[in-house]
Amino acid sequence: MSTPGWYPDPGGRSGHFRFWDGQTWAPTTTANPAPTAPGGPSGPPPRGPRRPVGRWLLVGAVLLVVLAVVGALVVRNGNRTIVDHGPAPSTTTGGGDISPAETPSLAPTPIPSSPSPESPTPSPSPSAEACPVGNPFARQDYARDGRVHGGGLSFPRQSGWEEPGEQVSSFTWAYDVGETDVRVEPQWYASYAVGAVSVADGFEDPRSAAELAMRCSVGSALYRDVTSRTDLVNEETTVDGYPAWTLRSEIRVADDRTTSEGDTVQITVVDQGSGEALSFFWGCAPIGDPAFTDRLDQVAQQLSVG
Repeated sequence: MSTPGWYPDPGGRSGHFRFWDGQTWAPTTTANPAPTAPGGPSGPPPRGPRRPVGRWLLVGAVLLVVLAVVGALVVRNGNRTIVDHGPAPSTTTGGGDISPAETPSLAPTPIPSSPSPESPTPSPSPSAEACPVGNPFARQDYARDGRVHGGGLSFPRQSGWEEPGEQVSSFTWAYDVGETDVRVEPQWYASYAVGAVSVADGFEDPRSAAELAMRCSVGSALYRDVTSRTDLVNEETTVDGYPAWTLRSEIRVADDRTTSEGDTVQITVVDQGSGEALSFFWGCAPIGDPAFTDRLDQVAQQLSVG
């Protein structure tokens, strides 16, 4: 055997041990093996745990690689121009953290441009009026008595005129419209109508209702390319003793459907005391046509309640 240490006595003595130093046996034996042989050299010291030499070599190699990379980055960044973007924006508000969906956009907010002093503000178009929506075809029952009825008003039927006429659908802001008309050009008509307007729609009193009805007429399908409106009459009147307001205007157009300058339009609004609706008369005649203008005057005088 070559390994030094305590071994059972080769002399055969039971319970005793003798030390082997790797070459010879110790001269004495013992029942309690000691770390050293009696009178002999010290035994080999106990072996400690192996040091993980290979692992430390690996760690050293990794450190060398890291140092090499860091050194390369330092040298590389030394040649760059560093731009300071300032401190990062705060990710908190008084109410708490901002979630990604709440991150403010970095897009610039457009600044409204001021109007150029050379650019004049355009005047509103005469046809730009936003008018209430009614239903001119919502009709009540009336007696067949030779008169045209609507909205609690009536006027005499006109010989040779159509009733109902072609223009009923143009009174989109009114209700219960009775209308009659006659063709004066292939696509142009003289027309009379009676009907009702709703107080809830903004037709609150005879005067303001007459103005609103005139503006709605200017912006309706009755007229295209209106160039001007000139008021001829704007006054308080009565119809069968009821308070009323009459507005008569010239509406001039650049409308290819007529060779005339436009129409003279009269609107008379009557308050019969219902509190919910007002009655109106509407009539037109081509500008500069004395026969149709005289007829319009006559029919307006024959207007009555009922």
